[in-house]
Amino acid sequence: MKLNADIIYNDLQKVLDVSFNGDKLKELVLQRPEFYIDNTAVFQSNHVYVCSADHLPEDPSVEDNVLLVCLGKNTPPAFFYSGCSIISVPPEEDIFHVFNLVQTVFNKYETWEETVNGIIRTNASLQEMLDASRSVFDNPLLLIGSDFNYLAYTDKDYLQNDLGIDFSGSNFDPELLAEFLTMHEIATNIKEPILLGLKGRSTLSINIFESDEYLGCLTVFGEFRDIRPSDIQLCMYFSELLRQALQLNPSLAGTRSAYRQVLKHLVDGQPISSEARAVISKHNDHRAKLCMCLNYKGDSQLMPKGYLSSLIEQQIPGSMAFTYDDQIIAIVSVNETEYKNDAASRALPILEKNHLSCGISQTFPDLYDSAYALFQASSALKQGSKQHPDKRLFFYEDYILPQLFTGAKGMIPAKYYQTDGLKRLYAHDASSSVSYIETLKTFLDNNMSISATAKALYLHRSSLIDRLDHVTRLLGSDLDDPAERLKLQFILHMSETSE
Repeated sequence: MKLNADIIYNDLQKVLDVSFNGDKLKELVLQRPEFYIDNTAVFQSNHVYVCSADHLPEDPSVEDNVLLVCLGKNTPPAFFYSGCSIISVPPEEDIFHVFNLVQTVFNKYETWEETVNGIIRTNASLQEMLDASRSVFDNPLLLIGSDFNYLAYTDKDYLQNDLGIDFSGSNFDPELLAEFLTMHEIATNIKEPILLGLKGRSTLSINIFESDEYLGCLTVFGEFRDIRPSDIQLCMYFSELLRQALQLNPSLAGTRSAYRQVLKHLVDGQPISSEARAVISKHNDHRAKLCMCLNYKGDSQLMPKGYLSSLIEQQIPGSMAFTYDDQIIAIVSVNETEYKNDAASRALPILEKNHLSCGISQTFPDLYDSAYALFQASSALKQGSKQHPDKRLFFYEDYILPQLFTGAKGMIPAKYYQTDGLKRLYAHDASSSVSYIETLKTFLDNNMSISATAKALYLHRSSLIDRLDHVTRLLGSDLDDPAERLKLQFILHMSETSE
């Protein structure tokens, strides 16, 4: 295994009085050490040289990523100017002893590498991999999966007692996760190492991906020693080994992952490959399903949406949830005849606890109709949130008419659909305390019943008849014509929903 200067320096300083000059933030590229041979002027890339300062040339040729483990303090200035990394060792040390100590550092990490790779080849146990890595990082380790469940960890007592992690459940406790992921704006799409503070402690986190799919996150807690620059490189190296192990575990990365990806393609309207069709055929049981579209209510956003997707899958058995277009989408099997009650009983506890609103589609039996179902669910969420902001759950069945108005209007302002008669009514209302538009709309909505309209407007029957006479004269339309009434109702409701 190749190392970097920071790893070698940190291990050497445990047994030697050493100092460091140069750049320690290099990748894992350094090869096992070699003795410097007198009169050699070229120092090759990615090499570690154990040497005596008195024997070094005054005018060397130093390539990239060179480390000198140098006995004595009289290193020629040219090495410093060339960007060479130098670990200075007291001159009284035995050069052969120092060389063996550097070899021991390489032995330590190669043994770790061989051990972890051996675990991957045998049983791919994530817990064994973390146990074998505990001495490398000298700190507690925690691995969570794509569903934010605990996959493996070390130092259980510390994680429980000092950080308050509750291992009685299978998943990250929400309060800790909110601090760990949301307050520090960690997202599951970040591929760079993440250094942050958690409850007064430094942590280093690396998200693990297979292509662009999030598999989990490895975190090192800086409790027993500070996080070092070399930990970043080692953590990245280790996360790649964990990725291999995760991919070998069908319960962690396999059919559900593939199914989730296919659903994303379906709702996005993307072409479906033959491989994707094979995945769909395994899950397309033609049972009644519905689509849920969830988002935070108002400005509240407490938990990462990836976590909430996992929570939905746990609390609604058989569901599949994922983030899409900054919303949470869930495909859920339901009882077709009682789907509203079924959906409400399952969804409401999640919505109330996590400050969410939810639009729900009509039922559909075929997964290939997922895109249409998503349209219905997202329309219900949008229309319902606008018309009934005090509610959390909206069924598309209840918002088909407003959606028709929205779709018919498109990008054109509603006023451009108004008839000349309606424009005259609006002009009247602009300068009068009596609304002819409201009178007409109420009259039409009550099937032109004088009694029902008078009751709805709190008017005497004779007063309403007199007002309707003024309204119809200004309107200039034949209200006995069903098509004319439908047109007027449609325009009035369309104008209302665009406000």
